[in-house]
Amino acid sequence: MEGTAVVLGILLAFSIDAMWDQRQEHEADITRLNALYGELESHKALLAEAVTAHSATVQYGHELLGLLSAKPTPDETARITVLLNSLLNYYRINAPFGSLETAVASGTIARMNRIDLASSLASWPTAIEDLLEEQTSGSTILSINFYANLGNKVSLRDVYQRRFLHPSGRGTEDVISEVAIRELPDTLSAPDYSVLHNDVAFANELMNLMMMAQSSHGEAVIANQKLGSLMERLQSCLTERDC
Repeated sequence: MEGTAVVLGILLAFSIDAMWDQRQEHEADITRLNALYGELESHKALLAEAVTAHSATVQYGHELLGLLSAKPTPDETARITVLLNSLLNYYRINAPFGSLETAVASGTIARMNRIDLASSLASWPTAIEDLLEEQTSGSTILSINFYANLGNKVSLRDVYQRRFLHPSGRGTEDVISEVAIRELPDTLSAPDYSVLHNDVAFANELMNLMMMAQSSHGEAVIANQKLGSLMERLQSCLTERDC
């Protein structure tokens, strides 16, 4: 009888320890999922930036095509410089995934009761990768086709000078070093955009860039919708503490 009591006592102790460990693990999982929710909030802000930036690129392209439908006046020349500066960097998202990686590596995602939500969280990076793929294509068109060919036709001195003096801040790569040369040589010629009037090749390159921006805009909207649903479901399980 005494032996049985000892065995039961040991089993009870093990059970209490197991319950305590499980409780601690659950609390740690909730903490990680709360951190993940905060990370997804940052993604939401970045996707809003992307939607705005790509929409602006299309808008700038339309305005630029309109200004070049005739030979630009001096005032229009100044505006064209502003538009080209605005188009200089194609927005690319730089979303952090540290909290999601931690949740996966620690087993938090695998232990979730809501299997569909766990699967959606684990696959969320794919949506960002799809968007980034579209954005990278647009950025490549901008740097290799649009600006490289444009530089053979007109001086981009004023565009780049404006860039040095007033960084646009549309992406993390836009940061200008404090030691950067802020003033470009005056010997470089001022732009003459009149040569772009009736330039079919330039118009085609601009429209191609606009189409890529429209495609990136669509991907950003889709990703934003997916993220909204994902965050709503995650918030629900965190509130009820039954993730």
